[in-house]
Amino acid sequence: MVTVWIAMGAPALAGAEVQKPSPARTQQSLTPREAGARYGQALGAEHICFGLLRTTDAVARLAEKYSGADRKAFKDEADKIFNAWRDACRQSGGPNQCRLVHEWNCRAALREIGPEGSALAGLVEQKKQ
Repeated sequence: MVTVWIAMGAPALAGAEVQKPSPARTQQSLTPREAGARYGQALGAEHICFGLLRTTDAVARLAEKYSGADRKAFKDEADKIFNAWRDACRQSGGPNQCRLVHEWNCRAALREIGPEGSALAGLVEQKKQ
């Protein structure tokens, strides 16, 4: 499950939970919904963590893997997660909490889908300064 924070350390989405790091999964071992969630997380990270994180070529390759019903499941989950990232500050309670939400989400994305990611490594990387 992708973790998106909205305020003061509470998971944002119903069903979202903080999981202990586990060995990184491969793209082949993900269901279309799981892959879509990580795709949405990568796009959300690039959108919210501008100046800090960017997506890699692995994001485009992930999206190209699915067709038909699998593509719809992938896209639906990706859209849900990206929208949660985009809308996280609406529920955060103010500008200070919004800033914290962004920092927590960016840190979680780097940990989960960054170069050494615990969930699906290599979808985002830090921008070169």
